[in-house]
Amino acid sequence: METGILLNGRRLGPGRTKLKTDLVYLGSEFCPNLLPGPAEFGLALKTFKKRVVLVTPFLTDRAFKGIEAIIKKYSGRKEKLEIVANDLGLIHLVGKKYSSVARLSLGRVLGNLLKSSSDGFLVKFLSENKITRLETDSAELPERYGRLPGLSFTYHMPYSYMAVTRFCPWEKRWVDEKCRYTCLAGGKKLSSRLLPAPLHLISSGYFAAGGKPPKNGKIDRIIYQPSV
Repeated sequence: METGILLNGRRLGPGRTKLKTDLVYLGSEFCPNLLPGPAEFGLALKTFKKRVVLVTPFLTDRAFKGIEAIIKKYSGRKEKLEIVANDLGLIHLVGKKYSSVARLSLGRVLGNLLKSSSDGFLVKFLSENKITRLETDSAELPERYGRLPGLSFTYHMPYSYMAVTRFCPWEKRWVDEKCRYTCLAGGKKLSSRLLPAPLHLISSGYFAAGGKPPKNGKIDRIIYQPSV
C-alpha cells in the first residue's frame, strides 16, 4: 500500500522536507489558485526527492496554460508524469499530445459527476483516455467503478468530498480573480440545524468527515489531506 500527503502549491515550506510517505500529491482538485507553477513543481521534485503527482481541478484558461507548461517541462523523466484530472479539456489535451509522457487519474469531482453514466460509456471513456486510476474518499466510488476493468483506486482521508464552488466563500469573488489566499489560515467547520452533520470548508470544497478505506483489493494508495 502506497501512502502520500496532499500539499497545495502555496505550502512548500522547509518544515515539509522530511515526509514519511511514498509520494506527494501537489495541487488542488478544487481551486485553481492553489495549483503549483512550473517553478513550484520543480521545487517539490528537488525538495522531496520522491514522486510528485500533479493534482488539478476544473481549470480556468490561465490555469490550463500553467498546467501544460508543467507537463512540457517535467514530463521527460524516467516515469510518466502522473496527473489527477477533473477537467475534460485537460484529459483531451493529455490524450492528444502527451499520452506517451503522462498518465491520468480521474479526480473526485469528475468521478462523482460521471458515476451515473452507463458502464459502456465509462469503459470507452477510460480506455480512450488511458485512465487507469480513480481518486475517491468514500465507499461509493470504488463500488461503482470497481466493476470496470483496469482501474486502481486512491483513497483520500480524513474528509469526504461533498461539493465544490467556483465562487470563493473565503474572499467573496470568483476563483480566477486575484487571490489573497485567505483559506490558507485554516479550514472552517460549518454547522446548521438543517445539516445532518457538520461540513468542513477547505479551500473551495465542502467536505464531510470521512471514514476508513473500505475493504477493496483495488485500493492501493492512501493520501492524507490536511485542512489547509
